[in-house]
This record gives sequence, structure tokens and C-alpha cells, in this order.
Amino acid sequence: MQFSYLEHVDHELLPTIEIVWEVGRVFNSDSDHYVSSFYQQLNALKDNTDLADKAGVERLRELCKQFYFQLGFSTAPEPLLTSKRVLLDRAIRLRTGEPLTLALLLQEAASYHGLVLELIDFPGYPLLRFDHEQCSYFVDPSSGDLLLDQQVQERFEDAIDEDDEENESFSWEVLEAAEQKIIIVRYLSELKHAFISERRFADALTAVHMLLAVLPDDPYEIRDRGYILEELDCNHVAVDDYQYFVEQCPDDPSAQLLRLQLENWTTPQTVLH
Repeated sequence: MQFSYLEHVDHELLPTIEIVWEVGRVFNSDSDHYVSSFYQQLNALKDNTDLADKAGVERLRELCKQFYFQLGFSTAPEPLLTSKRVLLDRAIRLRTGEPLTLALLLQEAASYHGLVLELIDFPGYPLLRFDHEQCSYFVDPSSGDLLLDQQVQERFEDAIDEDDEENESFSWEVLEAAEQKIIIVRYLSELKHAFISERRFADALTAVHMLLAVLPDDPYEIRDRGYILEELDCNHVAVDDYQYFVEQCPDDPSAQLLRLQLENWTTPQTVLH
């Protein structure tokens, strides 16, 4: 599979939103219909005087109000990760989405109305940062709430496992804008796991091929491809992926289990008569 729009994310040749729209088109033939309706809704907001008459932080507050209340976007009501909450076109259709999906949509809505929001690859789920008059404001994409500095720091600390001695401590450097590659990998990873959870393994295989277009030869993505192929009853192909992972990551906890599995697959079975 060729995904040329994913092969150069290191150089950020295309806007992130355009890449994510392209991803949606792969999985849904009616994707463009919902993308078009989204822009029509954003255009309609330009007639809103409450939004047009404001600037800076006040315009951001009003945009969040319009996005979450007038347009009706919200986080997914159920905790289970599903593809319809990850794919942007499905989130537009259903008005619910995962925080990363909502962050991408709100970022595009802000851009459409002259506001620049930077996406931050934050622990737990992303934040959006708005810089204005030498101050930074942080938007929680799950609700549209603006967070204070102390709230951002507390959220970071809550998201980090206190029992892990290697965890990084909070620093303002974690609030830098994420590179496009990081955003795309995080988005495609969520989509891959959603498809696996739904047992849509053919779509999960497409998602992992997309990830490998961004992360060529990544052993963990190749391991996941092996698992998906196994679920699709393609063990003869999965064995190569598992073998590659075991060779590249021999100390990973899953490597030992895969070694045993590979041995069982290759050991001749004794037939009793």
C-alpha cells in the first residue's frame, strides 16, 4: 500500500489537517460530505456577531463556546475507544470524538477564524496552546475549558505514574508545539487500536501500513502487523513479522512469548494413529 501523503511528515510538506482528511477518505467513501458540511458550519459562524466582534482571548473563548455548544461537539460518552470517535469525518457526523480528534477539529476551526492554536503532545491527551500578548493560554479539547498554569501542571502530574522512577518531572518544555510526525503517529495509533478493539482487522491492517509509511521498519508496528495478520488467518506471513520483532527487541517482555509461539508454529506435530 502506498500512502504518499504520509511519507514526508518529517518535512511537514502538507498541513496536518489535510493529511488527516486523506486518512478518513481511505476508510469512508462519504468522508468528503462531512468534511464539506464542517466547513459550511464554520463559515456560518462568521455571521455570529458575538464571535466577529471579539479578538484575542475573548474570541477564543467565544469560539470554544460556539464549537461545544452551538455546533454540539463533545467527548465520547462511553470509555471504549471506537473508530467512529477517532475518524474526523465520523466525529463531525456524530458530534462526539476522542480528545485528539476534537483538538484537530477545534484547531482547524480556530484557524478558519484567524486564531492560531498549537497542538501539544501532552500526557493523557493533547492540549491546545494559544499565545497572545506574551501570554500562553491552554485549551482542554475535551470540554473547551481554558486552563490555568497550575491546572496544566496538576494535570501533567496526575497523568504520570508516580511509581515509575524514570518518569520525567514537569517542565514548561513539555508545552512546546508537537511536530507533525508526532501528531500523525498518535492519531494513527489511536485509529489502529480502535479497529483492533472492534475486530475490524482488515482496517487495522491498513492503519498499521499507514504507520509504517511514517515509521519504516519500526519493530513494534511490525509486531502489531503480525498480530493482525494472525487474526486474519495469515500465520505464514505473520511469522516473518514476529521473527523480525524478536530479533530487533529480544529483551521486550513480549519477545519471549512470541519465541514460544514461533517454536510451536515451526515444530512438526506428531500424529497418533
